[in-house]
Amino acid sequence: MICLGEFLKLNVYCCTGGTSIQIDKKNLKEGVQIVVGTPGRVCDMMKRGFLKTEHLKMMVFDEADEMLSRGFEE
Repeated sequence: MICLGEFLKLNVYCCTGGTSIQIDKKNLKEGVQIVVGTPGRVCDMMKRGFLKTEHLKMMVFDEADEMLSRGFEE
């Protein structure tokens, strides 16, 4: 995904659990066009207000059935 972002001249960020929330906060605050992340971390960043969704145009979920079976109903 990072290579595709470089080719398209877009800022891409990978937001996954097990990494520093402060680093995620910093990178998301700087602005990105594409965020790739795990459902838990993406939801956490949205709840904390670090990942803004006002201008969100598309969200893609891989294995959404797994998410629904693990408590991501909201």
